[in-house]
Amino acid sequence: MEVAEAFKLISRAVDTGRAAHGYLVCGDLRGQCDELAKLVLGKLFPDASAQIESRSHPDVAYLEPEGKSRTIHVKSMRERIVEPMSATAFSGGWKVGVVVGADRMEVEAANAFLKTLEEPTPKTMFLLLTDAPDALLPTIVSRSQRIDLPLSAGVLAGEGYDAVAEVFDSRVSDGVFERSLAAARLAEILGGLKEEADEEDVALVRKAFFKTVMSFARRWMVEGLLPRHQAFRNIEAVEAAYRQSEKSIGDEPVLSYMMDRMVFP
Repeated sequence: MEVAEAFKLISRAVDTGRAAHGYLVCGDLRGQCDELAKLVLGKLFPDASAQIESRSHPDVAYLEPEGKSRTIHVKSMRERIVEPMSATAFSGGWKVGVVVGADRMEVEAANAFLKTLEEPTPKTMFLLLTDAPDALLPTIVSRSQRIDLPLSAGVLAGEGYDAVAEVFDSRVSDGVFERSLAAARLAEILGGLKEEADEEDVALVRKAFFKTVMSFARRWMVEGLLPRHQAFRNIEAVEAAYRQSEKSIGDEPVLSYMMDRMVFP
């Protein structure tokens, strides 16, 4: 389902008084999921675009993974979602809780949220954004309306994807030397992709490359090949490498940093 179609579905439900209390939005967190969330918030709070953009609206609560483990802890869940969403709406209308990376809730946080989802106050909506829906507590999934956006958008295709896959399907976990070789190969792949791209598209190519790497880290988690805490460590390593790559640091040092910190099945 495309973003426009998903927004039309939710918008119609709001207009007819049939909106779900929880929407599980599956897709690219920083792309389609974020775009849909902003459209829905714009629908519910049409005169507060500046507050929505700055995340300062009193009736919209946000929660994202935090710390080195990149998890959502129960304390943060209670303070930033459960308690604010149980209060009376400041504007007298809707209250919305946006959980970014909902799959990263620890068990206690998921259980605390589940009780709120099961007993919502009127005109309450939760937007659960995730790119790994299979990692969520099944009871949360069953109590939400799922919306699947194009998760693969922005990931490398064809030979580029196959080249990255070849690296991660090899025995990169065998030792320091193997990881060093893998980092050098990844740097070679990224360098080649950037050379082939037009100058204005280099940033997009770099983003697609790291999203492709992230897809392998996500797959290991969803398929149960790694414990969640190790999977989250991998996600953090890829995110950190992507941020470093935006600072004109050489590709190989950045990817060596990433590979040294990743855990492999």
